Amino acid sequence: MNKNFAFVAVIAALATFTGCKEDIELCDDKATIWIVNNTVCTPDIEVNGDLVQADIPALDSISYEADAGSYDIDASMAFISACEDHSETINTECGGTYRFLVYPE
Repeated sequence: MNKNFAFVAVIAALATFTGCKEDIELCDDKATIWIVNNTVCTPDIEVNGDLVQADIPALDSISYEADAGSYDIDASMAFISACEDHSETINTECGGTYRFLVYPE
């Protein structure tokens, strides 16, 4: 009985540290998420906890290719900034186009 518990604990720990979202479905025709910085600030952009771009330029945009699923997008500003952090969850489908806007508060 202890061996089974230890095995389940190891699997649970590995699942916690993989960083993969369970609800992601692979696509041949990837979705595109446009990340648009409509501020004069330069936030760091993270998708599902992974840094995609540090200091995205003011009033600029980048694209992110995604499979079908749920993506948590965060725009984190510097500690002292005229802008505020912004977060959003976007649910994508294969081949779709989506937009995440970073805007001044």
